[in-house]
Amino acid sequence: MKKLVISLSLLAALGLQASDIGANMKVMRDGLLEIQDGFLYNNKTMVMSGVAKIEESNKMFHDKQSVAAYLPENKKQLVGVTLLSAQHLKNDLESMNAYLSQNSMLEAASVHSDVIRDCTRCHAIVRGW
Repeated sequence: MKKLVISLSLLAALGLQASDIGANMKVMRDGLLEIQDGFLYNNKTMVMSGVAKIEESNKMFHDKQSVAAYLPENKKQLVGVTLLSAQHLKNDLESMNAYLSQNSMLEAASVHSDVIRDCTRCHAIVRGW
């Protein structure tokens, strides 16, 4: 009985971690879509909202331990590269905010491409593309 309780506890903890990353990735995706729609519909507020969503979600990848917690076992050695991707994303979002505050929409849109590249780079690492 004790083994069953421990096993269920472990599975529940792993399930929560997996759902955290899934929910977090959904928020990031929603933020990307909101940024894109903001540019397409000339809505700066929407772009800024999307950036804020991604910034908040990216905070979960703040150090090697937090990144390692979400990497698959066979990718744990790539924690530094993944952390670097999260830092690039943070920097690009800061640049996008700076351009938005200056109403430099073309430059902000250009940085949006860098944000997508940051996301894709991390996914390539984790998913082995």
